[in-house]
Amino acid sequence: MVVSSKSERDAVRTTKSPPARWQKATLIEVIEEAPDAVTLRLSLEEPAAFLAGQYYNIRLAVPGRPRPVQRAYSIASSPIPDPSVIDLGVREMPDGLISPRLVRDLFAGDEVEVRGPAGRFTWTEGEGGPILLVGAGSGVVPLVSIIRYGVAMDLRVPMCLICSSTSYDYALYRDVLDRLAEECSWIRVVHTFTREPNDPRAAYHRRIDRALLAEVLDGQIPRFAYLCGPPIMVEATATWLKELGLDAHRVRTEKYD
Repeated sequence: MVVSSKSERDAVRTTKSPPARWQKATLIEVIEEAPDAVTLRLSLEEPAAFLAGQYYNIRLAVPGRPRPVQRAYSIASSPIPDPSVIDLGVREMPDGLISPRLVRDLFAGDEVEVRGPAGRFTWTEGEGGPILLVGAGSGVVPLVSIIRYGVAMDLRVPMCLICSSTSYDYALYRDVLDRLAEECSWIRVVHTFTREPNDPRAAYHRRIDRALLAEVLDGQIPRFAYLCGPPIMVEATATWLKELGLDAHRVRTEKYD
């Protein structure tokens, strides 16, 4: 992941403080989200308030490497009600040094080293809405945190999520998102599958493009847009949204390698 921009209400406000230190976290549960992705539900030794959209670093010793290797993983859970338990979304990278072990080799009771929270790709109710959320692949993870925060706080700020996945089986958090959309009239989830042209569970069957965005927005320009995923998707979507009338300073981005 490459970070490009990243209470109760008062509990999740951040102030300047020294960098977080590494701490032990105990794995409570491994939740399968897709054939190549899991949620790691972790209990922190030293909990810290965080904002929806932030991330934690995980580090592991890697054979042949003189120092532990660290990677950043976005938080999928809400800061409310309990920041001492966090959900980190992890998708396996075929040649990754850490992600295959996190996805395949960890079990409840294991300990990992984490540091955080960090990142400025965040949303709070003070920024208002409506908001558009656009995620591709594992880029949906921090957007799920934002939606869950809105639900936990009963904010009822209109949120529309466009979620691009290769197929239904690889659409992360699909069941959670679809359930929340059914329960909360102010949440809308739009799926697009890039490799399943006939699956009726998606409204679209292609990569995100300008026409898709225009159709979903239907002339209703959001207050903010949060874009997360591969750089090419994020950059193109930001350009299209500006063309559709959204001011550039209201587009916030996070890019994943």
